[in-house]
Amino acid sequence: MANVLAIRLGALGDVAIAVPSLYSFATQYPQHTLYFVTRQGFVSLFTQAPSNLKVVGIDLKQYDGIGGLHRFYKQILKPLHIDAVADLHNVMRSWVLDAHLRMAGAQVARRVKDKKERLQLLRKENKNWVPLRPYYQRFADVFGTLGYPITLQFEGLKVESPLPADGYKWIGIAPFSAHQGKVYPLEKMQQVVQQLSALPDVKLLCFGGGKAEKEVFDAWQQRYPNVVSLAGKYTLWQELGIMRCLNVMLSMDSANMHLASLVGVPVVSVWGPSHPYVGFCPWGQAPDNAVQVDLPCRPCSEWGAKPCYRGDWACMHGIAPQTIVQKIKQFIQWQKF
Repeated sequence: MANVLAIRLGALGDVAIAVPSLYSFATQYPQHTLYFVTRQGFVSLFTQAPSNLKVVGIDLKQYDGIGGLHRFYKQILKPLHIDAVADLHNVMRSWVLDAHLRMAGAQVARRVKDKKERLQLLRKENKNWVPLRPYYQRFADVFGTLGYPITLQFEGLKVESPLPADGYKWIGIAPFSAHQGKVYPLEKMQQVVQQLSALPDVKLLCFGGGKAEKEVFDAWQQRYPNVVSLAGKYTLWQELGIMRCLNVMLSMDSANMHLASLVGVPVVSVWGPSHPYVGFCPWGQAPDNAVQVDLPCRPCSEWGAKPCYRGDWACMHGIAPQTIVQKIKQFIQWQKF
């Protein structure tokens, strides 16, 4: 029996991408224990994880800086007697933990960063149009480097919904992202909401958080029939249960795209400065589900955090609301039971 540690301290979407690899390891190596270090707020994502997958939450404010990570190692990780480390993040914070664990005798493998290929895809001119390896596969590769090859086999999170079935066809809508560049213009998204809410036997469930997002959802809820705001009403695990009952989720290239994918729901995703080729394509989704326009400048950003050097955000403004509506309609011709 071995104690293996995986580390991913990034944003919620990054952690969600790691779930298929973590579950695949846990089910294919039941004789070993897999510990997973992630942010404390994401622990509930693993509420029904396999018994040999143990999630260790870290409060990065409490364990801030090199000194804080040293304390986290001594207090939390050292007693676990780790044999091998799969560093799925490969950043300064994880390097500090890697160093402590390596000195204690653990084998360490890190996610390979394909910087050269990424820059060739993101540069302004003469892009090398080759899709990069998806992140969920890159994470699986790290376990293989440690001597634990895995086949990605993940059937989805089994979550019960806190909402009763009401006979409607449910469309999830997650129109926001941590990076403003990846947000479809709200005036155009409102047109999408208006058209979808007018369809018979349909309810739109709005996913998001924060004061500004809640205000947008509340305005839509008051203006359009069959629009329901879920902002601030449910826990992460409960929202996953609601997502599992959706006929389709409409999302930006954001965490909700990956969360809905984990519960086996079709996701119509909207891409602007970022692109599925960069590696953040969601688990189990058909490539045709991605809505995007072909422009020579795309992709220009891995995470959508860079300003538009053209100044017009044509990658987002060039997507017609009707294009999104038609794509959504493909998934609500059948009733989910």
